[in-house]
Amino acid sequence: MDFDLIIKNGTVIDGTGVPGRNTDIGIRDDKIVFLDHRIPANNCPTVDAEGLTVAPGFIDIHSHSDFLWLIRPESDSKILDGVTTEICGNCGLSAFPLRGKVLERRAQGLAKYGIDLTWRSASEFYDAAEKARSSINRAFLVGHGNIRACTIEYENRNPEQHELLQMDKDLRESMEAGAFGMSSGLIYPPGCYASTNEIVEMCKVVENYGGFYATHIRNEGDTLEDALTEAIEISRLSGVRLQVSHLKTSGSRNWYKVKNIKTIIERAIDEGIDITCDRYPYIAAATDLDVILPNWVYEGGIADQINRLKDTNTRQQIAKEVSPPEDDAFWNAIMISSVYYDKNKWMEGKTITEISQELNKPPVETVFDLLIEEETRVDIFLFSMCEENLEKILGWDFVFVGSDSSMRANQGILKEGKPHPRSYGTFSRILGRFYREKKLLSLEKAIQKMTGLPAQKVGLNKRGLIKAGYFADIAIFDAGKIIDRSTFTEPHQYSEGVEYVIVNGKLTVNNGKHTGITNGRILRKS
Repeated sequence: MDFDLIIKNGTVIDGTGVPGRNTDIGIRDDKIVFLDHRIPANNCPTVDAEGLTVAPGFIDIHSHSDFLWLIRPESDSKILDGVTTEICGNCGLSAFPLRGKVLERRAQGLAKYGIDLTWRSASEFYDAAEKARSSINRAFLVGHGNIRACTIEYENRNPEQHELLQMDKDLRESMEAGAFGMSSGLIYPPGCYASTNEIVEMCKVVENYGGFYATHIRNEGDTLEDALTEAIEISRLSGVRLQVSHLKTSGSRNWYKVKNIKTIIERAIDEGIDITCDRYPYIAAATDLDVILPNWVYEGGIADQINRLKDTNTRQQIAKEVSPPEDDAFWNAIMISSVYYDKNKWMEGKTITEISQELNKPPVETVFDLLIEEETRVDIFLFSMCEENLEKILGWDFVFVGSDSSMRANQGILKEGKPHPRSYGTFSRILGRFYREKKLLSLEKAIQKMTGLPAQKVGLNKRGLIKAGYFADIAIFDAGKIIDRSTFTEPHQYSEGVEYVIVNGKLTVNNGKHTGITNGRILRKS
């Protein structure tokens, strides 16, 4: 039998959760076509995986590589972490549709990367994306935030009937173009202004197209249980399959709630709700600095937000609502990861407490001034979680692995700033620290959470398993050595131990090095 590539002598863990077995794999074109205890040697290219684990390529179910892959098709940080497929468009923010203020906002943020936003609709985006090169596969969700902002911008109100019709049109067009579902970011503008009923009605449309709903719930701390219950109720009323993004208990005063959220989710599962979650293996979140502001400050868009921060009386009111009782601990838990302008680059890697001390001004004034100077474009790490809860959450059967990050690279413009280390090391960290070192998960269970289960949830056709007839997306790694190297202070470091990665049948990582091959595909929901 002729093959284009053979993988020999490895331990295959197929993504279903069953124990690994010694099996050779025959690949022809872009598919796995043969699995056998031993494939006779022939003259085709062969990967000798002796002593290595052969798994399906990892699926990042919660990614934000919506735009940056267009300037770095190698997708270095992801593929060198074993990722072969990313699900983009999460937290209500997506690459489409783009009109009005949301287009203006994205264009400003991406200008430094030289990305020209030539598309407006989902179909236009897919056409542009399919002409671009990539080393890995990508599927996309449509962001509720994009849909809402395209129609009523950043206004804090319910949409009128004609606006609902336009939002419905954008959603249907996105689903018909190939989106796998809709995401929401109910903590960010404009999602934070949406009613539960608005989301329910949109999720009914998503469900009719067979898609799923991924949500950054309305609160992950003080009102966590209410926010989680709202997401479940949206699923119950619409019938849509539910994916809760980056499940966490944020803030030390809320850490005890880990038992509560497990009970709420298990009860929903018992009642027939199709609910799963994802989580990254770190105790710090990454978000925008202005997330700490009250929702009313965002209304109208960035220009109005900045004007409110500049107005003395309004600024005082914002400060009253922002300043927490445990002032020092709160500001010390916020670290600046990146800013837009060079004059403030010295702040990257420092906490708000450290920066305010150097500037000799109160922390809240430091934050307001920085948001004004940077036109709100400030990214932060928020050290708000605990390791014990992280381990519990990762161990739950209904929790998958997602990075909540965009791809990066240790060269060029994508090396700027201090991105969250999850951009580089999410999947190798799961295998190196939570499987090998902590023994929190079996190897089979860890791989299933990163392959077969997310593929099933998203609805990826013939991906996520090592099985005859499936696409040949494969990660081969040394289970005894795989580890993440990226840190919060030195993030631009690739993981170690991922020896080979095959994408749609092509060897893209060989002996730990990128081959330069770009055989990834844009995946559309049929």
